[in-house]
Amino acid sequence: MASPLTPSHVVIAYDATKDRGVHELTLAVDSIQKRGDVLHSGDTIIMLGVLHKVVHPMGFHTKPCADFLETSIRAVEEEVTKKVDMYVSMLLESARKCEDQGVSIEVKVTAGFPVKQVILQEIMACNAAWVILDRHLRRDMRFYLKKIPCKVAIIQDSLAVDVVRPHTTDDTDTIEHKLFFSLSKPVPPSNYQSNRNNEQPLSDSPESSDIQKTYLTSPTVKLRDYGSLLNLGSSPTQENSGVKTKADDKHSIVPQKIQKQNNAFRGRCSDAPILCSICGTRTEMYVKNSMTFSYSEIQLATNDFSKENLLGEGGYGDVYKGEFKDGQQIAAKVRKEASTQEFTEFHSEVYVLSFARHKNIVMLLGYCCKENLNILVYEYICHKSLEWHLFDEKAAVLEWHQRQEIAIGTAKGLRFLHEECRGSPIIHRDTRPSNILLTHDYVPMLGDFGLAKWKTASDDTDQTRILGTLGYLAPEYAENGIVSVRTDVYAFGMVLLQLVTGRKIVDSNGEGQAQSLREWAEPIIQRLALHELIDRRLGDSYDTYEVYLMAKAAFLCVQRNPEMRPSMREVVRVLEGENDNYHHLGEHFAPQYLTK
Repeated sequence: MASPLTPSHVVIAYDATKDRGVHELTLAVDSIQKRGDVLHSGDTIIMLGVLHKVVHPMGFHTKPCADFLETSIRAVEEEVTKKVDMYVSMLLESARKCEDQGVSIEVKVTAGFPVKQVILQEIMACNAAWVILDRHLRRDMRFYLKKIPCKVAIIQDSLAVDVVRPHTTDDTDTIEHKLFFSLSKPVPPSNYQSNRNNEQPLSDSPESSDIQKTYLTSPTVKLRDYGSLLNLGSSPTQENSGVKTKADDKHSIVPQKIQKQNNAFRGRCSDAPILCSICGTRTEMYVKNSMTFSYSEIQLATNDFSKENLLGEGGYGDVYKGEFKDGQQIAAKVRKEASTQEFTEFHSEVYVLSFARHKNIVMLLGYCCKENLNILVYEYICHKSLEWHLFDEKAAVLEWHQRQEIAIGTAKGLRFLHEECRGSPIIHRDTRPSNILLTHDYVPMLGDFGLAKWKTASDDTDQTRILGTLGYLAPEYAENGIVSVRTDVYAFGMVLLQLVTGRKIVDSNGEGQAQSLREWAEPIIQRLALHELIDRRLGDSYDTYEVYLMAKAAFLCVQRNPEMRPSMREVVRVLEGENDNYHHLGEHFAPQYLTK
């Protein structure tokens, strides 16, 4: 293995089948450079994309196996070339910056399956000193740590780079011999600045801009033939079928739709943390001591609360999109004069959110009070709500891995409120899909804290006025007004059921009679008939074990007895498959299937 002090290869591995934000690759390279312990002069960054699903000439999606390549090499070559050209164009500025450090960048896209084997073979072939795995690849982290001999790091949801293993190892296995189609091109650092003004917007079409045609020459195309090796065995997470859904068509146009949103990204300080890698939205690092905004500031930011900026209407008031002079995008929630929500609840939301700072909780930037108007100013979350993605006819079907990430992220947000927030635990009281907002990276943000309250220090439960949304209210809360952190756990369990099934909280049973989701799902989960539970729109493209974990977590969360529900910390462990320390939870899950 190459020494880190000598010129070496640093592989950044991506799933090339997924769409990438126009800034995502650049931000990843920037994060690596800022660390200072990965790159050295003379090193080469290999931006490795693995294309594990391609379009067959007959029109359906398939995996690029060897038999497929023999009959349709041109289709694979076109798809791989398109991805390489796109990545090179995205990395032009990064190459210019890396040149000052004596580091070069090469883009390589390989068509093959399974993804983890492709990555492993490419790393072994180039004798990499480091491999940096994209966040979408972390599900196979144990495999990589066992098989890869070099140092390992992971790109987090924030696009920061965390080192997982800072040393090399010789205790690895050999790998299976396979043929993969591969194309690589260096990213040219020179002449970039002089041609920058002529650069065209990124496009997924086969035609490239002039600057791309100039730089993208002399590609290296070959079928990789690796020697020696061990049969890896299949993994359930990698055997999912590539069933095409509406999502495949709609996701591909996201970067073009949001090109206009990038002004804020370019205009703001580069030190501001990135909120969404797709559209480039940034957020505040912290909230200044004074959280108050003047009415004129908000009025100017929202274009005088114009209809074009109206994001939505609710019982509390109207929500408008806006942008401050510094480029910060906002969502301003304006209280209606005749709203049923009292000023005390407005004050509660301001007070609670001033303590809630977490990556899965919408940040309150400030507020404005003018006469009978109360305005809350939030950071703008760019990709609508979970409710829209699950139930709107215009929305693309959420893929399973996205649902899994949304579930875990939301659970971590609630865990923070219940167990990690300064002061007393915070009870949200209105956890539901419409209050879970998403970025284009599908990072969930829990919002709307108008009903939130502090948990009393003297009692485990507290009787209060019943507020919230029917269907998500825990029985003890709906019947007796008793609220506790377990109230949120119940509501989150209902959200998990909706993520798994794609069903509304109350749905027709086909005979015109309404049936609650909980009543319908519980007996199916007890029978472990997961194929009956899963959203039919997903086809076969889901991980059975992850569905089992989410169904198990949901089942535990919606127990009628609040004492039987797990804490949110335990829920996170169940969802992540790390519940070895919580065997007592299994006593309440499908008991007739437990072994004695």
